Amino acid sequence: MDGIRIILIVIAALIIIVNLFINFSNIFRIVSYCFKSNTLNQYWSLFFKNCVSGRALISSIFAIIIAVVIFIIITPFVLFRRATIGKKTAALIEEGILFEYQDLNLSDKNVHFNSNLESLTGISLTNDLAATGNVKIDATLVISEIQTKVQAEDKTFSFKAMHNITLNDGKDAIVPVFITIDQKSHPVYFVYNEMHKNQFNKINSKLYNRGFKSIYFSILPM
Repeated sequence: MDGIRIILIVIAALIIIVNLFINFSNIFRIVSYCFKSNTLNQYWSLFFKNCVSGRALISSIFAIIIAVVIFIIITPFVLFRRATIGKKTAALIEEGILFEYQDLNLSDKNVHFNSNLESLTGISLTNDLAATGNVKIDATLVISEIQTKVQAEDKTFSFKAMHNITLNDGKDAIVPVFITIDQKSHPVYFVYNEMHKNQFNKINSKLYNRGFKSIYFSILPM
């Protein structure tokens, strides 16, 4: 009987150890997610979803204790990263390095784009090119129409989304759309408000110094 009892204790201990290793692995992934997303909002929900089980009560209790300790340790680091990255992002937006777009829902407001596309490329689009306010939809419509016009003139056309261009100061500008017509490339920006307009004016000169003439599609006078 003593032998069986010892075997059962060993098996139970091994099960607890294995569960602890699994929980450690899950907690590590949760911590990695928190650092990548710079938020602790989902720490506990992910923990209880992945690390707590009524079938492994003892190892779950140990996991909760470990999770509390780790949470206390990582909290200041995550908050610091969030504040630091937030400041860096704000600076990039201010310089026009990065554009942020929100869905403005302009479909029913009869708003149209004006653009310098024709003056830079010779390609003329529909005069009443409507703006939806959703940059993904607007970009898709614009690219589709440009491609149709370009191919009708037997020219080559390609495009990239969220393309990086290294500026003379070493910073990487993230261009919403980057088009190439007959091996001549242009960054393309969509301007929906005064902030976008100011951003475009700032980044335009920097891209020009890198040899690029930027195209805008704007609902504001430029």
